[in-house]
Amino acid sequence: MLGLNVRELLRDVGLDAGALFVLVYLVYFRRHRRWDQLVGLVAFNVCLFTVSAALGASGPVNVGVGFGLFAVLSIVRLRSEEASQVEIGYTMVALVLGLMAGLPGMDFPLKGIFAAFLIATMFLVDNQRLDQASRYTKVRVELDRVIHDDQALALHLEQTLNRPILATQVREIDFVRETMRLDVQTGPRKS
Repeated sequence: MLGLNVRELLRDVGLDAGALFVLVYLVYFRRHRRWDQLVGLVAFNVCLFTVSAALGASGPVNVGVGFGLFAVLSIVRLRSEEASQVEIGYTMVALVLGLMAGLPGMDFPLKGIFAAFLIATMFLVDNQRLDQASRYTKVRVELDRVIHDDQALALHLEQTLNRPILATQVREIDFVRETMRLDVQTGPRKS
């Protein structure tokens, strides 16, 4: 590791650790309370930081290295259960923070600005202070019966969810167990 500058590495570790703490603990965990996701976000970030710092210290780094890292990450199955779009967003930001903080060559103040920008963006777009009851949502529903009539289905879902139904998409019908799974898009909660 000919290009390793310990002082710069420690500075970058500090930036990454501080940004990761704010993103993962102060923003994500306090809002969503998923410890398992917190551990995954930290692990992805730390691993990507380590790889990018090691690659940067071993010689010149080009854009192909970044694409290669993301190609390797796309091969790895990042979850064993289906992740929400919110979790995918936090995962992507944690990965980018690790990659950006670990790669040498970028001015440290610029790294700080980008880290602050990424965290502020997630803080603003995943803001719990917005009225949750008035938000449009998409939920996955499993019914213990099969309803063939679209109007009857929409009425049943509207009564069950206490929200207007904007759209439904049938994912699966099991005629043996008499169940159906659907994705339901709803409007704001009824008063």
